Amino acid sequence: MFRFCIVLALLAAALVACGARPSMDYRTGDVLLEDDFSRAFAWTSYDSPERGVFYGVDEGVYRIRAAGGSYISGTNAQMHDDVVIEVYSSQLSDDDNNAYGVVCRGDPAGSGEGYYFLISGDGYWSIRRAQGRRVTSLRDFARAEAIHQGRSLNLLRVVCIGDYLALYVNDEFVGEARDRTFSTGFAGFVAVAPEGSFVEVAFDNLRILEGRLVE
Repeated sequence: MFRFCIVLALLAAALVACGARPSMDYRTGDVLLEDDFSRAFAWTSYDSPERGVFYGVDEGVYRIRAAGGSYISGTNAQMHDDVVIEVYSSQLSDDDNNAYGVVCRGDPAGSGEGYYFLISGDGYWSIRRAQGRRVTSLRDFARAEAIHQGRSLNLLRVVCIGDYLALYVNDEFVGEARDRTFSTGFAGFVAVAPEGSFVEVAFDNLRILEGRLVE
């Protein structure tokens, strides 16, 4: 996690430690997509050794390598609106000062816009909105005990239904937000590291399911 967020993160972590619960319940319906990344053609890809950036299907996973400084994201080509997204993430790089996770309602034009559901190698999470050239925090970075730190495997579950956005890690609720900016888009993955650093992460066994809120 970016360490300039540490004060806000500690405050938010205190709320999580008190047993925060989701404000909304949800149900899943039909499976819209299952992908083990054995096929590359359904996903965006890019490779620039000069920039230190790669994203795309590689050796049976969706892999992102990113030198520090900017968010790097890639998506598939299936439009969705109200969904629950599940995927396993694995940090492959050593530096834990990073952020990576799932994109929901990503821009079909490939601009990088959409909702970012992030965890970090040192055990923090955040929900963010990428729009234009800005990435705005909807929930600031906060610590979550559910996150496996370092070079570890984490199961991410993203709830993206109407204006309700929530993140579960390893089957535990960590946080939620509300936002009406994006209503449809592509699913994908994102990673970022600070200037002078590097992050590599792999995603596997993706499932996208229909989702609805329970009143």
